[in-house]
Amino acid sequence: MDVLDTLEEIKVCVAYDIDGDRRDHLPSNAKEFAKCQPIYKTVPGWQQSTADCRTLEDLPEKALDYLKFLAELMEVPIAIVSLGASRDQTIIVEDPIHGPKRALLYKNGAPQLDANG
Repeated sequence: MDVLDTLEEIKVCVAYDIDGDRRDHLPSNAKEFAKCQPIYKTVPGWQQSTADCRTLEDLPEKALDYLKFLAELMEVPIAIVSLGASRDQTIIVEDPIHGPKRALLYKNGAPQLDANG
């Protein structure tokens, strides 16, 4: 996020135009890919440093709005937010190892194994 701190606005590609046809995903066809024109949504920047933020609550409101926008656009939760090069400049929103995998556990907490063990 720190590399975006100074921007007045941020352009995010939300779809592609191919000969007047809006596509939500990049085509796998090379000829169509060559014709792709990005469609951008512009969101406001926050124009303040996020380098010292250590929780989501510490982030500027517009930075948090940006993250919510990305999560909604991608239809997946954001697990980790990086705010700089140091390890302590990372906000763990959701444990990417244990959080999403809980659905793979039996009610007693033991891992579900496949038929081979």
